Amino acid sequence: MQRAKYQNAFTLIELLLVMVIIGILAVSAFSFIGAGVSIYSQGVERQEAVAQARFLITRLSKELRHATPNSLRLSCDNNTSGACSAQQCLEFTPFLSATHYTNYLPTVAPFNVSAVDFELNNLIEPQAGDWATIYPLSSADIYDENNNKRLIISAFNSSTTSAIDEWQFSKAFAQESPSKRLYLLSQPVSFCVEGLYLYRYTNYGFTVNQLDAVSLQISSGVKRDLLGIYIANNLASDLFFTLDALSLQRNAVLNVNAQMQFNDTEVMSFNHEVHIPNVP
Repeated sequence: MQRAKYQNAFTLIELLLVMVIIGILAVSAFSFIGAGVSIYSQGVERQEAVAQARFLITRLSKELRHATPNSLRLSCDNNTSGACSAQQCLEFTPFLSATHYTNYLPTVAPFNVSAVDFELNNLIEPQAGDWATIYPLSSADIYDENNNKRLIISAFNSSTTSAIDEWQFSKAFAQESPSKRLYLLSQPVSFCVEGLYLYRYTNYGFTVNQLDAVSLQISSGVKRDLLGIYIANNLASDLFFTLDALSLQRNAVLNVNAQMQFNDTEVMSFNHEVHIPNVP
């Protein structure tokens, strides 16, 4: 009588053990791959946040190089003890050109000012209707026309025979500049932090009281450009902008404290000082 032949096969226990081992290996592999993908995506997000911070800080620095002296001012959406809740705005007035005047400022009509020709330095020449300022000592001197530090140009005569031009004004400037500097002004510019975003506002004109972001948004003809995202400043405690005003010992300094959040848990801090090189 022949013995029964048995075929070699897995037992149920062996099959279960193999399945468990394969499952463990699969979970480990997926965890390893997932960790690698997470690290890569965080690196990409971090680089994007750094690029955003670099761009907006560079843009601010370049524009503020042409800020008219003492034209910088800050505002908040609630104006309570310097703290903000969701919005903060920096406003300044760029100058198009600067020159030196050569005469004493007249106190009676005609209110003409003789100044070095802009064409000598390939600078923008003024036109009737442009604004000019002499010796602004505060932001009010720039934005409040009644201070007589910012006057509208009624006429401009460019000399063809000498290096001196004639500027005509309808009234007298309030004060002489010790260095006899004369600035040709552009229109004001505002940078506003609004939640996670930084916007640039232009084309709204001079106002005695600084406009906040909401007022700028509803103003007619205003141009609004997005400059930055991922901003995570808690404006109640960490202002995006702080300003150290001009003094006899140093120029004005704008401090930019940018908190950039690129995921739900990580925030990168960027601190930058922008020195305002111009003096009145």
